[in-house]
Amino acid sequence: MKKFIFICLLTSFVIGMAQEKRISFAKEFTYRVVGNNPGTPLVKMYVSSNNEFLSTVSFKDFPMYFFTDALATSPVGMEMNNRLSGYGAGSYFFGAVSSAYSEDDYALESKKLNTRETVLGMPCTHYLINFRSKKETFTRENDFLKVCIDEASPYNSFTVFNGLLKQYLSIPKLEKSSLKGLILKLAPEKDYDKEYLVLKSISDSKDFVLIDHKKIITDQQRKHDSIMIAYKKQQDEYNNMADSAVVAADSTVVSDSDDYLYIPDYASEYKKNHQEDGNLAIHSLSSAKLWKGLPQHCKNFEKELPRFNHKELQQHLKNYVGQICDMYLTQSNYHTVGIKITLDEIRREVLYLNEIQEKLDASDKKKLNNYLKNLD
Repeated sequence: MKKFIFICLLTSFVIGMAQEKRISFAKEFTYRVVGNNPGTPLVKMYVSSNNEFLSTVSFKDFPMYFFTDALATSPVGMEMNNRLSGYGAGSYFFGAVSSAYSEDDYALESKKLNTRETVLGMPCTHYLINFRSKKETFTRENDFLKVCIDEASPYNSFTVFNGLLKQYLSIPKLEKSSLKGLILKLAPEKDYDKEYLVLKSISDSKDFVLIDHKKIITDQQRKHDSIMIAYKKQQDEYNNMADSAVVAADSTVVSDSDDYLYIPDYASEYKKNHQEDGNLAIHSLSSAKLWKGLPQHCKNFEKELPRFNHKELQQHLKNYVGQICDMYLTQSNYHTVGIKITLDEIRREVLYLNEIQEKLDASDKKKLNNYLKNLD
């Protein structure tokens, strides 16, 4: 199960469905890197007529999804039936990039140049852009980006650029630039003619997604606040432990292998019935190669679950099997599975499946036990 994600009950799922919005995309923009690694897909953008974007960003076959509208840019996960959830790989990646949450306010600065070029038959104007903390008194000249913008385009991809920049910096506030238009080409100024990201194709799109962006933003902010509280608590505990180790070292020999091991105190929480929306890590794998480490049934287990007379049994069985599949992902060095919370979910479902046996009719009991017995 993905980090800090809880199992969603069927009732809350139905309520959430009613708040979703269908976004129909009009265009698909494909960008590629030209230079040291030519032809490698890096960015795809799907945009609606209302300037709502779904961006796919790939880093060495590691795909991440971001949704951008007038509210914000949010990392999302792509689930079944084109539904976007708030637990994409992007949130894990950018959390790893930024070691701490910055409290600085940032400003985006731009300078218009007197040069132009043409990309895919569209003229664009060159700008130099940079961002800096408001605490800084100067701009680092080596950090300039050079972009070519089609200012006449009805599509404003600068909202995506601002949103991704804010995610990368992990900052609470980034003053937006007045720049608008479709970015056709982008690179560090010094490498603009050597290695750059450029728009390679534009096509019509009939794709769509379903999303409740307000809920995603609220949930991610709440989880971010929880993470920061837990992080601060962990740092305080570590500092206290380190201080105690220093005192102990004055009077006895300290074992290098034991004294600096850290593990959070165990809290018995597995019997709690979580009410929050969530999903499984296997719903948004960073690479198809990861399937080779999972049992075969994990790929289609939701479609192959038995149909029971007991109303709640299938949902609990689905959660149990899904959490087991997620645990196999922990064999990967780059997994995003929250191990303790996944173990808690498994223990809770094992307890449920054991206790429910006496309440099942003969048909349901046979279906359940045969299904579990025949899993690969």
